[in-house]
Amino acid sequence: MFEIDAVDTPAGEPEAPIDFGVDELLLRAVVRGTRIGLKMTHETPIPVGTSRLTTARHAITVMVGLVGKHSGNIALNLSEPAALHLASGLLGSPVDHVSEECIDAVMELGNMLAGGIKTTLADTIYAVSSISLPSLVLGQSYAMAYARGIRAVSVEFELAGMPFSTTNVRYFSTTLSLLRSSGA
Repeated sequence: MFEIDAVDTPAGEPEAPIDFGVDELLLRAVVRGTRIGLKMTHETPIPVGTSRLTTARHAITVMVGLVGKHSGNIALNLSEPAALHLASGLLGSPVDHVSEECIDAVMELGNMLAGGIKTTLADTIYAVSSISLPSLVLGQSYAMAYARGIRAVSVEFELAGMPFSTTNVRYFSTTLSLLRSSGA
């Protein structure tokens, strides 16, 4: 919860928490699942922000479906330099351009994130039983729209292992969206 500073609170009124509507259980699952999923890249991403909304501001997105009592998907949205950096870490050798090998590595990272999130949610009300094959979306600046009842959380991460000169592209997001399945 975010607390309002006293300067923002009218005199005599108690400070009130602001609820941004982000489900804390899902937030923790995204952070932990992303870190689990990227462990093999030797990168520990730093969470720097969260939202219930997401806009794909980077050119590469991997989407993986989740199925269970709650169904939905995860979306990993990253810049080309971030994709090259993570693919290099996963493959253990430098990747300097987007190739079939790089795309395969990035899609596998999407699978690993989905698996990490699935594991993290296992003993919760949001447990999912399986994940789909990953899908790749190329292009940026699209918005994700959700139907009523969908719980979504998007976390922006920083890749501290990338050079500081790449500040504007060393961030990526993981978004989790879930809807309770009918009959569940």
